[in-house]
Amino acid sequence: MKDYTVTELTQLVKTSFAKYDKQGTRHWTWEAAAKDLAYQIGSLNKVMLQLSGDRWADGKDKDALEADFRDELADILAEVLYIAGERGIDMNQAMDEMVESDQRKVSERT
Repeated sequence: MKDYTVTELTQLVKTSFAKYDKQGTRHWTWEAAAKDLAYQIGSLNKVMLQLSGDRWADGKDKDALEADFRDELADILAEVLYIAGERGIDMNQAMDEMVESDQRKVSERT
C-alpha cells in the first residue's frame, strides 16, 4: 500500500471526481461536494450505530462493517480534499495552521 502525500491524494480525488460527468449527473463542483459531505457523515454515523449494535447491521459481520467504516472515512476525506483542491486551499498549510492553533488553545486553557 502506498503512503500518499496530501497533494497526491488531492490529485487522485480530483481525477476520479472529474469522471462523474460520464455517469449522467451534473458536473461535480466543490459546492456539490460540500453538500454531499453531510450525506457521507450520515453514512459514517449509520455504520457506527451498526458496529455498536444500536442499528440493524443488514446481516453484515464485524469485518464487513469495519470495511464499510473505512470506506465511509475515505469518502469523507475525498470530499474534503476535493473541496480544498477546487478552492485552491493548501491542506498541508491548513493542517499546520490548525495544529498550531489547537496547541495554542490547549496551552492557554491549561
